[in-house]
Amino acid sequence: MSLDHQLERPRSFWSKYWFVMLASVLILLIVATVSYQLWWGATRLPFVKHIENFTLENLSGEPFQFKELDGKVRLVSFIYTKCPDICPATSNVMATLQEELKKQGLFGTDVAFLSVTFDPQIDTAQVLDHYADAFHADRGGWYFLRGDESAIKQVTDQFGIGVEKLPDGSYLHTMRTFLVDKDKNVRKMYGMGAGMDINEIVSDIERLAKE
Repeated sequence: MSLDHQLERPRSFWSKYWFVMLASVLILLIVATVSYQLWWGATRLPFVKHIENFTLENLSGEPFQFKELDGKVRLVSFIYTKCPDICPATSNVMATLQEELKKQGLFGTDVAFLSVTFDPQIDTAQVLDHYADAFHADRGGWYFLRGDESAIKQVTDQFGIGVEKLPDGSYLHTMRTFLVDKDKNVRKMYGMGAGMDINEIVSDIERLAKE
C-alpha cells in the first residue's frame, strides 16, 4: 500500500464525520447551558414584590431614603419599643445576625438592617437610640427609622404590614421580617422572634449578596 493511500484514510474519516462531531459538541453545550439555567433558577430566591423608594427619619432627625441603601441587601423589620415580646425577640435575632455577618465581612458593606417603628408618638429618636443600644446595634449598618403616622403607613402598606393600635397603647401587627435585594425587591419573608432560623437567613443573605 502506498504512503499516499495510507494518508487518505484519516482525511476521509474527518471529511465524512465532521458534521456529526460538531453537532454532538453543540448538543452537549446546549444541554450544559439548559442544565445550568435550570439549576440557577432553582437556587435563586424568588421575586416577591418591588418596594418603591420612601423617606423616613433617622435617629438624627434627618431624612433617610430607602434608595440610599441600593446596592446592599436589606433585612427590614417593623417594631415598637413598648412591645413586650415579639419585637425585642426579633431585634435580638437581628443582633445575632449582625455578629454573624460581621465575621464574614458583609455587615455594613454589603448588608444593612432597618428597624422601622410604627409608634412614632412613643418612639422618639431618643427612645429608639436607647433601644438600639440595648441590642448593641452597629449604627454603621443597622438603621432605626421613624416618621409621622402618614409616612409610616405608606411604608407599612408597601410591605403589606397590617397595624392596629389597641386602646391600651399596644399594637396588633403582621409578624413579618423582609429580605430585600440590592434593587429594592422583596425576595423572601420570614416570621418574627425566636423562631427565626439564623442559619437560613444568613445563607439567603449570602446568596443575594453574590447576585
